[in-house]
Amino acid sequence: MPDKKPAMITGLIDNWKLRSSEVKERLRLKYVPFSPTPEMIEQAEAFLSLSDAERAHRLETAYNEEAEFLISLETARALYVDPLDKRDGSITEAKVARYPERY
Repeated sequence: MPDKKPAMITGLIDNWKLRSSEVKERLRLKYVPFSPTPEMIEQAEAFLSLSDAERAHRLETAYNEEAEFLISLETARALYVDPLDKRDGSITEAKVARYPERY
């Protein structure tokens, strides 16, 4: 009887990669610093949707593990580069409007 475990494991890994890719795009992260479960995605999305001041306050009041999680989210977001900005090195009006401090 053939062993189907390797195929099942490969399928699970492929599903995880697909979910991670979707989460990276949706939350605009360079990488996903957590296991992309629905609860974790919801928690990350809620934190990242806060204003800068609210995120800073949340970080100040967070305990160790939560603070590590929130800092890893901030880092992944800070390293993210919009795919539209990666296409070429030309300066467009859209880029100038989006990042006036750079130009």
